[in-house]
Amino acid sequence: MAKANQKVNPEAEWGAIANHAHRAEQYLRWFIEFCPMAIAMFDCDLRYILVSQPWSKMLAIPRLRMIGKKLEDTLLIAIDHKHELERCLSVTQTSYSTEVEMTIGGESANIFQWEVQPWYTSDGGVGGLIIASYALANQQSEQLKRQLAEEVAERQHLEDAFIKIGTALESANDAICITDDIGHPTYINFAFSDLFGYSLAALQQSNKFQALFATPKSTVTVKAQDKIAQIIHMTVMHGSTWSSELEMCDRDQQRIPISLKVNPVKSPSGEVIGMTYTCTNIRDRQAAEAEINKSFAALGATLEATADGILVLDAIGNIIICNQKFVDIWCIPDRIFTSHDDYHILKYVAKRIISAEHLHNFGKELNGTQNSFETVELDDGRTLECYSQPQNILNSCAGRVWSLRDITERLAAEALVRASKEKYRSQAEMLENALQELKSTQSQLIQAEKMSGLGQLVAGIAHEINNPVNFIYGNLSYADSYTTELLNLIAAYRHHYPNPVAAVQAKLEEIDIDFLTNDFVKLISSIRVGAERIQEIVQSLNKFSRSDESGSKFVDIHEGLDSTLMILKSRLKATSSRPEIQIERDYGDLPQVNCYVGQLNQVFMNLLTNAIDALEEDAQANGTWQVINEKPIWIREDGKAAKILIQTAIQTNNQSINQSINLNSDRLIIKISDNGKGIPEELRNRLFDLFFTTKPVGKGTGLGLSIAYQIITENHGGKLSYNSEMGKGTEFVIDIPLEP
Repeated sequence: MAKANQKVNPEAEWGAIANHAHRAEQYLRWFIEFCPMAIAMFDCDLRYILVSQPWSKMLAIPRLRMIGKKLEDTLLIAIDHKHELERCLSVTQTSYSTEVEMTIGGESANIFQWEVQPWYTSDGGVGGLIIASYALANQQSEQLKRQLAEEVAERQHLEDAFIKIGTALESANDAICITDDIGHPTYINFAFSDLFGYSLAALQQSNKFQALFATPKSTVTVKAQDKIAQIIHMTVMHGSTWSSELEMCDRDQQRIPISLKVNPVKSPSGEVIGMTYTCTNIRDRQAAEAEINKSFAALGATLEATADGILVLDAIGNIIICNQKFVDIWCIPDRIFTSHDDYHILKYVAKRIISAEHLHNFGKELNGTQNSFETVELDDGRTLECYSQPQNILNSCAGRVWSLRDITERLAAEALVRASKEKYRSQAEMLENALQELKSTQSQLIQAEKMSGLGQLVAGIAHEINNPVNFIYGNLSYADSYTTELLNLIAAYRHHYPNPVAAVQAKLEEIDIDFLTNDFVKLISSIRVGAERIQEIVQSLNKFSRSDESGSKFVDIHEGLDSTLMILKSRLKATSSRPEIQIERDYGDLPQVNCYVGQLNQVFMNLLTNAIDALEEDAQANGTWQVINEKPIWIREDGKAAKILIQTAIQTNNQSINQSINLNSDRLIIKISDNGKGIPEELRNRLFDLFFTTKPVGKGTGLGLSIAYQIITENHGGKLSYNSEMGKGTEFVIDIPLEP
C-alpha cells in the first residue's frame, strides 16, 4: 500500500525516456552502419540522410561526404531510373526492383540488384526512399549461357513430349498396355484399367496378364490362356505385328469382344525391347453390324418384293445389287447370270435396247448430281420406264441406282383411254357447239319474236293510224277550198249589205266574225301540219319495222338511222335527271346498200339505246339542274354536254374513217359514238357475250349487243367493233360490205 501511494518524480521519468530514445537512435545508426547489405536513406529530394558502411564501400565515397548530396551526384546511373524513383515518392507504386550495372573505381562493371521502397513520417506522409543494393553473382560466359539454355530447352522439350505422350495415352479411347521384353506389364492407361478392371500392380502379379486372354468355353484352362499369350509374344518379339479379333476376359471373367493389335517397341538399335497392346472394344460395333445385316436382309426382301427391276452399279460400272425382277424383265439366261461376270451381263442388257438416251451406256455421260428419266424400247416390242439417280458419299459419286418398270400393258391401256377420251371429247365438243347454237338460236328466236311482235304491233298501229290520217289529210284540201269560198261569200255579203238586219248583226257581233275569219284559216293550216307530222311518224314506223318486206333489199341507210332516231326522240328530250341529248349527224354520200334493213334497224336501235343509257348514267353522276334567273339550267363541273355522233362513209381502196379496219372490197362504215364515261377494262372482253349485262335486274337482258354482233357478223358478213377510253366515251363501228 505504501508503494502505491508513493509520489512519482516527473523529471526522473522524462530523463529515462530521453535516455531510452537516445539509445534507440544509437542502435539504429549502428544497425545501418554495420548492416552487411548496402543501404542508403534519402529524403523527398533524393538527398542522402543515412548511409550504411557497405554503401560507402560500394561507391568508394566517405559517408560524411555523401550526407546532404543528391543520389545522382554520387551515382550517374540513377538518372536512368529517376522516373521510377519519383513514382515511389508519389506513392504511384509502393516498391521498385531493378538490376543496375555499376563501374566502381574504374574496375569492370558489376551487376547490382536494387530494392527501393518509400519510408513514411509519423503523420503518414512519404518522407523519402530507402534503397537496398546487393551484388549479383558473376555473369557466365556467352557460350556457357548458350549451352545451358540449349540443355534446358532440350530437357523441356523432352518433358513436354513425355507429358503429351502420357496425356494422349490417358485420353485414348482404346485400352493400351505396354510390356517389357518378357511380357511383364510396365504401363496401362486409364481406358485399359476401366475396361478390364485391373490396376497395373494387379496385372504385374503372376499369370494375371495371361488371364486376360479367353479361350473357347469348352477349353477354359490356364494352359490354353498361356498358349495364346505365348503365340502373341513370340510373333511380336520377332519384329512382326499381330492383330486379330478375339474375346478377352475382365477381372470378373466376363467375356469382351476385342479387336487386338500388338506392335513391337524397338530400341534405337532396332532391338525389340517390349510390346504395345492396343485393345478396342468391338461389342457396339458387332451389335451395329448385326443391325446392318438385319437391315440388309430387310432391304433384300424389299428389293425382291418390289414390282420394279433394280440395278445398282458402282462408280466404275460393276454390279453391286440386282434383284430377280431385273433378271426377269431382261430375260437374262441362267448361263450368263450365274457366271457373275458383270461385263457379259451388262453387254447382254445393252444388246436388247433399241432406243434409249442414257441406259444403253448406263449413264456414263451423267455427272454425279444428275437424275435421269426416260422411256426405253426393247427388241421384243416391250417398253420400259427407266429412272436413275446417283449415290453420293462424302460429296463423291459412289455409283448409280437404276429402276426399271415394264409399262407395255399400261401404254396400251392409256392408248385405249386416250382414244375413248378423244371420242368423248369430240362428242362433248359437238354437244357444246349444239348447246351454244341452241342458246344462240334461242336468243335469236326470243329477239326475233320480240321484234316480230313489235314490228307487227308497230305496223298494225301505223296501218290503223294511216287510214284515218290519209282520210283527214286528203279532205283537208277540200276543206280549205270550201272554207275559202264560204269566207269569200261572207265578205261579199258584208260588202254589199253592210247594214244587215238586227238579228244577223247581233250574231256577227256574238261570234266576232273578223276574228273567226282570220283564225279559221290558221286552224285549217295547223290541222294540215299535224296530219303531215302524223304521216311522217307513220312512215318512220313503217321504215323501222319493214313488215312489208322480206329478204335483203337495196335501201337508204340514212332513212333507217333517221327513223330509229324518230322513234327514240322521246328519250333524247331533257328529263329531271339530265339535259337534252344532242344528236350530231355526219352523213357521207352513200349509195343504196343491199342489206336486211329490219335487222340493221334493230342494230341501230340497240347501239343508240346503249349510248343513251351511258349518257344518262354519266349525267346523273356528274351534273345537276340549277335555277338561275328563274330558269332551270343544267350545270356540270367539266362543262360537257351529252352528245351522240353518227358518222357514215364508204371505205374505198383499203382506207376508211376507222383506220383499224383494212379489208379488200368496198364497204359501208357506220360509227355511233357517245361522250359518256366509257367501258371499264375488266368488262371489255365480255361485251358481246350472250346474256351479259351491266344494267340492273329488270332493265337489261344481255341480248342487245350479242344480237347486234350476230346480225352484223353472220347475217351481213361484216364486223362490229368498238373503241373506248375511260372518261371520254365509247365508239361502236359497223363495217359491212356494200354487196353481201
